[in-house]
Amino acid sequence: MSAIAELRLGDLFDGPADLVVLPCSTGGTITRFVADRLLQYSIPIPRRGMQLGETDIMPFTGAENIAQFVAFSASVHGNTSSEDAIESIGSSLGRFTRQNESVRNISAPLLGAGAGAGGLQSEVVIEALSRGFLQTSSATARLVIHVLHQSVYDRLQNSGSPAKITNKKPNAPQRVFISYSGTNDRHKKWVAELGTFLRSNRIDARLDQWQLRNGMDLPQWMANELELAERVVIISDSRYRDRADKRNGGVGWETMLIQGDMAQQQSDSRKYVVIVRENDFNDGVPAFLKTKFSIHWSSNQKEDQLRDDLLKELYDVELAPPIGAPPSLYVTD
Repeated sequence: MSAIAELRLGDLFDGPADLVVLPCSTGGTITRFVADRLLQYSIPIPRRGMQLGETDIMPFTGAENIAQFVAFSASVHGNTSSEDAIESIGSSLGRFTRQNESVRNISAPLLGAGAGAGGLQSEVVIEALSRGFLQTSSATARLVIHVLHQSVYDRLQNSGSPAKITNKKPNAPQRVFISYSGTNDRHKKWVAELGTFLRSNRIDARLDQWQLRNGMDLPQWMANELELAERVVIISDSRYRDRADKRNGGVGWETMLIQGDMAQQQSDSRKYVVIVRENDFNDGVPAFLKTKFSIHWSSNQKEDQLRDDLLKELYDVELAPPIGAPPSLYVTD
C-alpha cells in the first residue's frame, strides 16, 4: 500500500477534500481565479515575504464543506517558477499528511504552470509535485491535481508521465463516517471505543470527537464527511430517534443531510449501515430508517460477536456457504 497522485479534470472547489491548495507569489499576490475564491469563501489573503516553494497551511474556517484546511503555496517569484520549488511544495503537503492523520485527500491545481503563472510545462509540474508528495506522505494519502481545461487534461493523460498519475483510488482504508447522538458520556465513550476498534482493523473511522475542531460549522462538516465517506455507520438509540424524527439539534441537521444523500444512492447501495442500540428494537429506530436493514445491538448479545458482524458488513464478507458439486445421482452426461 502506498500514497497516490491522481489527475482530475475540473475545479478544485468542485467537491470536498481534507486540504485544498491555492497558489500565490512570494510577494503575496494571487490570480483572479484565486481572488474570486477568497471572496466567495472568506479565505484570508496569503502573507507577504514567503520563499519560493514555501507552503503555509491553516484551518479553513468558514468553508468546512470544502476542506478542513487550506494551504497557500508560493509557486511563483516574479513570473517564474522552478521544478525544485514545486517539488518542495509537494514535500510539504506530504509531510502534513503524516503530522495530521485526519488529512487524507488533498486537492491542488497545476502550480507554477502557464504563462504569467510560473511558465513551467504542465508535465514538469505534475512530475515534481507528485515526486515531492509521494516521498514524504502518509501511505494512505492521495493528492488530486486538478486541470481546468479539457485539452490540457487530454494531453496529460496521453503523455506517459513517469509520475504514475492515475484515476484509480488508492488501496487505502475505507473512510467510514460515524453518525450518532451524544446521549450521555457513557454512550459517547462507547461510540469512541467502537470507532477505535474499527481503526485498529484498518478502517478509517471518522468521528466528531476526533475530527471536529472548535469554531467549525457543524452542518458543513457533516456534509463534507458524508460526501467523502465510502460507508456511513448510523448508531441509533432512543435519543437519536427522537431528534431525527423531530429534526432537533445536530442529529436533526444530519438527518436531512443523510436523507438527501440516500436519495442519490442506487437502490442496491450499501453505503449506509444502521446499528440500533436499544434492547427494544422499535425504541431506537427513527421513521426514515424503518425500511433499512439494521444490526440490533442489544445488551443481551455478546459485544465481540456484534463487532465481528459489523466488520463483516463493512468488508462485504460473503456469508452464504459455498455452492458444492451436484450429487452424482443427478449428474447426466
